[in-house]
Amino acid sequence: MSFALTERLTRASVKNACCLTDFVPVRMADPTPQGLTLELSAYGFARAFCSRNGLTDKEAFFAKHQEIRQKFSNYGLSPSVVKARQLVFFPRLKDIVFADGEFSVAEPEEEYMRLFDNYRDLNPKDLKARHESYAHVADDCLEKMYADAFEAPDDLIHVTCSGYLAPSPVERMAAKKGWLRTTVTHSYHMGCYGAFPAIRMAHGFLASSHMGVTPPKERVDIVHTEILSAHRDAEELTAQNIITMTLFADGFIKYSAVTEDYLRSQGLSGLKVLAYNEHLLPDSADDMTWVPGPTRFHMSLSIMVPVVIKAAVKGFVEDLLRRAGLDFERERSRLYFAIHPGGPKIVEHIQSELKLDDDQVAMSKNVFFENGNMSSATVPHILKAIAEERSIPTGAHVMALGFGPGLTATGLVLEKI
Repeated sequence: MSFALTERLTRASVKNACCLTDFVPVRMADPTPQGLTLELSAYGFARAFCSRNGLTDKEAFFAKHQEIRQKFSNYGLSPSVVKARQLVFFPRLKDIVFADGEFSVAEPEEEYMRLFDNYRDLNPKDLKARHESYAHVADDCLEKMYADAFEAPDDLIHVTCSGYLAPSPVERMAAKKGWLRTTVTHSYHMGCYGAFPAIRMAHGFLASSHMGVTPPKERVDIVHTEILSAHRDAEELTAQNIITMTLFADGFIKYSAVTEDYLRSQGLSGLKVLAYNEHLLPDSADDMTWVPGPTRFHMSLSIMVPVVIKAAVKGFVEDLLRRAGLDFERERSRLYFAIHPGGPKIVEHIQSELKLDDDQVAMSKNVFFENGNMSSATVPHILKAIAEERSIPTGAHVMALGFGPGLTATGLVLEKI
């Protein structure tokens, strides 16, 4: 490639840099205090176990309940780690009564909110029925996100790992609004790192539109509808299931990828994409999985996940910063991090390995404490917090990191503008 062509492409990429802006989270349920989810989940497991095994006397139930409560105490994430989580498919506070040592939970009035055949022995509905429930919530979420939208985006990317339907909720919404020239793309089943491929797609859509492939584009919207509570059950009393059902939360957020020219012309602020990378980590294919089952998606997490990530993260970060023309050692103290907190130890391990100060990872820890793990929606919530934090100056560099099944390591270098 000639020097002149390289220079022209470089000038074009700078002028039309991709920027992330307009982060809009949506609440579809009031957050449930973590302590309550632990107690009520343990109670539900005990009740379901006794029902399936024909145990009807109170003493047998009490003994089993205490045993299961201890398991939740041993393996579940405590309120000191996660304060509360948004869980659409979990009993609402107004429907819960605790008296004489027992919970009483009213069945939801809405049929689509019922993930079980009944709420006495908690027999789970199948995956088809649960996807129908997912669709109701996702449809309502998108209506909230785009209630005041007057202009259609050029492209719409839907990110989720918790519900797959064709046509998808995003396609239905676009058709309903008459956005027939908006291209809908689905970015599914990548779990916790799902935001990163979606941002790469948006970057590519904007770039290709300036190379004559499509008409020029200015805005690509990315929407996340993660409804992990649609996959809860009361059957699999294992340490693995207790960890995942007390770790994951529902998360809903939309944001836009726009050209830098558009961002500045509209007087917006945001985060400019400088570099990205993604690759698999060696000898880790079975350390994290997310597979469909008869009634729900099943997550498995090996105790090796934090160890594998810690061993790989420094080299990954150094290489990614080099792609942006930055040196890690020189930039270390000035970087801010948006680290996907797959669990409470992930951020701590990365902070230790990279020798980071608390304020450099504060947003990652705070979003996790306030919300739990919202899968692909988590990093966008952290980026929103960084973009809006006044103490983080314009021009600051941000390193976003995510990890998911594969094990896949992925990252972005961003600049606050």
